[in-house]
Amino acid sequence: MNEHQSRRNFLKLGALSAASTVFLPRELFARYEESTEAQGNDVVLRCCVMSDVHFDGRVDAKEVPRFKRAIEFMYEYSAQQAYSNFDALLVVGDMTNHGTEPELTLFKKTMDELVKPGTEKLLCMGNHEFYGGNAEYWQSVCGVEPNRRYEVNGFHFIAISPEKGTMKDGDYLYMVDWLDRELEKIYREDQEKPIFVFQHYPVSPTVYGGRGWDDWGVEDLFDTLQKYPTVVNFSGHTHYPINDPRCAWQGCFTAFGTSTLSYLCHGHEGYRFQKYLPDDSKYGQFFVMETRRDNSVTLKPYDLATDAFFDVVYFVAKPGAIDEYVYTDKRYSESEKPTWREGTVPKITAEDAYFATIKFQQAYCKDVVLGYCVDLERKDPKTNEWVDAGACCFWSDYFLRVMPETAKGTLDNLEPDSEYRGVVTALNPFMRKSDETLSFAFKTPADPNDSAEKDSPTPKPDYYDISVVDGELVNAPTNNWDSQFPLERRGEPRIDGAVVAFSGKDYYISPTPEEALKKLRRATIAAKFALDEDATGPNAVFGNTQMGGIELSCDANAKLLRLWVSVNGTYTVLDCPIELGKFYEAFGSFDGKTVALYLDGKEAARRDVRGVLTHTADSAARAFVFGGDIASGMKGEALMKGKIEYAKLYSWALTAEQVANLCKR
Repeated sequence: MNEHQSRRNFLKLGALSAASTVFLPRELFARYEESTEAQGNDVVLRCCVMSDVHFDGRVDAKEVPRFKRAIEFMYEYSAQQAYSNFDALLVVGDMTNHGTEPELTLFKKTMDELVKPGTEKLLCMGNHEFYGGNAEYWQSVCGVEPNRRYEVNGFHFIAISPEKGTMKDGDYLYMVDWLDRELEKIYREDQEKPIFVFQHYPVSPTVYGGRGWDDWGVEDLFDTLQKYPTVVNFSGHTHYPINDPRCAWQGCFTAFGTSTLSYLCHGHEGYRFQKYLPDDSKYGQFFVMETRRDNSVTLKPYDLATDAFFDVVYFVAKPGAIDEYVYTDKRYSESEKPTWREGTVPKITAEDAYFATIKFQQAYCKDVVLGYCVDLERKDPKTNEWVDAGACCFWSDYFLRVMPETAKGTLDNLEPDSEYRGVVTALNPFMRKSDETLSFAFKTPADPNDSAEKDSPTPKPDYYDISVVDGELVNAPTNNWDSQFPLERRGEPRIDGAVVAFSGKDYYISPTPEEALKKLRRATIAAKFALDEDATGPNAVFGNTQMGGIELSCDANAKLLRLWVSVNGTYTVLDCPIELGKFYEAFGSFDGKTVALYLDGKEAARRDVRGVLTHTADSAARAFVFGGDIASGMKGEALMKGKIEYAKLYSWALTAEQVANLCKR
């Protein structure tokens, strides 16, 4: 029996007559729809609910055809139903990247061309609309107020926009009193109909991305919304998968997260899982929302990547019936744990000295299997005892419409020529673990290119060793890789004796192969530099932080040196004070357990973070920049105004003693 079949078998049709269940298979729900329509409980409202469309002003950007396809599908789908109307389009913020004229006008033009008379357009602003625009300009282009009450087919909708787009508590406080008054009027008139409220940020603590480890939400609205139990709230912002059960929440009201049409993100789940995956930009998702004559609300998640519905449905049978709500916090302690299928055995492939691949048949869970955690032990060659070697976590790919039958993950942070053993635990979305684990053992091969420099008191870098030699900037690492990484000059950086001077408009870029980045799981980055006394804002010195990576940079305004390290897809940032116009030697390291920042040979900051150094999934951003940071499209950004004497990158973490020795020379 496959997973979809077993999910369908666990429900009985009668369960739909009262409260909802956590995940409803579509095949079963279709039977319910047929039955309820035969009883006269037909659909009276149909909406498309989407968020994070992210138009960037280019007509050929991937988001434009996705947006078009979503609207076209809504009309096609509606025409095939007994109730054939497509009543309203809700765009829950971030329709653009920056809120600028080219982006907003393209979005508005595209929307107006696609949306036919009879379909209302309900919009609110997101934080991205403030990056190059403001509320007044947004209203002038979109033709609607940022905060507005709508009525469609007798149902009320309230759009809320942030005041500034800071993504912090307080962005919605300016309109809370207005919202309270509007909700009180509507609720007093009818205490059975759902009231649809939508804003860009999640309401904390409700849906996935608005609570716990991965809280991107704000607390401004919770106290107001919980006074009105018929509220059905929609939020965006997180880009989290629409078929994750945590995208539905119920307490004193109901809330849903609406995913994205642009690119997926994932929660780090306590800094254990990767936030960004290589194929995330391929996916777009949205809800088809239908309300019936009895006021029940159905949300059907749609997958644009496969142009089909997901196999699940969210269902609110009685808005306001709090005692019957089931998308509650109880799921975090009472939801079904994953179980292993009989005969499941992990297969380990360790062809590399530093990481291995693990594969096995997916576990099963009534909701969904979120992912897996692997706890590792390594045999210490000196004591012959097993010691803790950390944990590796990876997703089940549950966010795909058709989840693969085989789970596949990477075990990182391994040592060459070492014996390992471990156990695999399956997790459901509410972090409940399988009772049983899978055991395995393997050995990594030796590294034929292992650097003898690792034990040197003053080690030479094996990845980048950039400095001026005979009037030219060169990269001369010990080079464990297949070839050196070239430096490409952009603009007019000036070589002045032993240093390179940057004007804030020039830099060097070094494209880096994906295979080389895969080996950079631990690292030490270093540079000797000085910011000009008139430097302002962000000044990146050396690094590659575009949704991942490691970098040394400075905030000239705050006079701070910053080390950025992406651990499991989430940045750890350490800083320390500096002066403008003064040369410093800065080192930043990550050894899989700790991030450390050193200034002139002395430790300036440290933080314990377990995991691996992760890099961008954007192939057009796989490069290090000398005198700046990398942006998508192989361009530099946060360009430096100052001087650099050297830049170094090691594929391992230097010790504090080695850093001190190097700075004494």
